[in-house]
Amino acid sequence: MAGFTTAFPTSEKQELAQAMHCFTSDLTATGATVSGSYRVTSLSSVANLCAGMPISATGIPANSYVAYFDSTSSFYFGSATSAATAAGSGVTITFKGDAYACALGIASPTGTYGAATTNYSNLTGNSDEVANGSGYTTGGFTWTSAQNVTPQTSGTTAFWQWSVNPSWTSASFSTSGCLIYQNTAARSGASGRAAYVGSFGGTQTVTSGTLTLTLPTNNSSTALLRIS
Repeated sequence: MAGFTTAFPTSEKQELAQAMHCFTSDLTATGATVSGSYRVTSLSSVANLCAGMPISATGIPANSYVAYFDSTSSFYFGSATSAATAAGSGVTITFKGDAYACALGIASPTGTYGAATTNYSNLTGNSDEVANGSGYTTGGFTWTSAQNVTPQTSGTTAFWQWSVNPSWTSASFSTSGCLIYQNTAARSGASGRAAYVGSFGGTQTVTSGTLTLTLPTNNSSTALLRIS
């Protein structure tokens, strides 16, 4: 039956095991760079860092990323342009998680969205996204990676979500569900991977107003995304 069913996409479970998502919020650490080298040493901390995270720092070319960690205090970075352009110690390095977005579905979609949904293109391929205009922009509400809440654990459950409620102002449209998806091509070479599908339990209509999706409390029992 067409429509939205609240679900943790099955494809995401496999992608998480393959390191194709990074829900970590932006983090900083200090390290030492060597001009002409792709290696950063004397890293102050590797907590919550992972391969593939985009990085920025003085002396490191733009659009670089963590290639791999070769010790608990050093890593190699990848770059499309060059190795480090300057040497430095105690250099502040910013590590970014993936950015995500929340797209809204129309009131009466033709497609079926739930655990089998794999990508944002599933929604657009069926022309089931709310139309651009009237307070809605194609692609939906976008979170920055700094608005990720770094995954935590309690007991045997891992949980995470975002720190900002998605919201649309000056809005006039109807919607019946949403799709949260990866909105960055920085890691794994692709974007659009589904992270969450949500049903609103019926059509929700806003007229010349603000539509806000209130995220639940971020804990092991109610967080939007949980693995137990």
